[in-house]
Amino acid sequence: MTVQDERGSAHTANILGALAVLIQDRVEGTWQSSLDLSPMAAAALVQIEGEPGCSIELVAGRIGLTHSATVRVIDKLAERGLVEKDRARKDARAQSLKLSKTGKRVAQQLHEARNLVTDDLLAGLAPAQRAALELAIRTILHRCVEPGREADVTCRVCDDRRCSPEICPIRVM
Repeated sequence: MTVQDERGSAHTANILGALAVLIQDRVEGTWQSSLDLSPMAAAALVQIEGEPGCSIELVAGRIGLTHSATVRVIDKLAERGLVEKDRARKDARAQSLKLSKTGKRVAQQLHEARNLVTDDLLAGLAPAQRAALELAIRTILHRCVEPGREADVTCRVCDDRRCSPEICPIRVM
């Protein structure tokens, strides 16, 4: 590899990092300003939306927080009327989580906000550029993210209307 190749590779890695920060800042900034949601609260809502009746343990594993931190996030969402907690039928100590009507509306809004940011970033690309970018992203995700818990955490705020296990680049390629 030549010095020029090494510089180019390092530059590519650097601008990929810059893009990651840009996307994260814009999405999380929109969630905070428009919906008053932290990134982990948004992730918890998405997980409960995708699996009504789930437990706090399941949500904690999928969003990458400890059980106690997840309890605090869920309690705040419940205080805002976004999440409803019911005692599980099998184990009275466990709680079954579901979104309220308001929670469902907010979950839809957080998907829309994230999609608006990413759609806006892609809008300036020609179809061939978009296809090349998608292939590169699919390759990176498939190679770098382990199926299971890491995949769950990586996909914690994915919009299931835009991606599903059958086409997820982490699970299939």
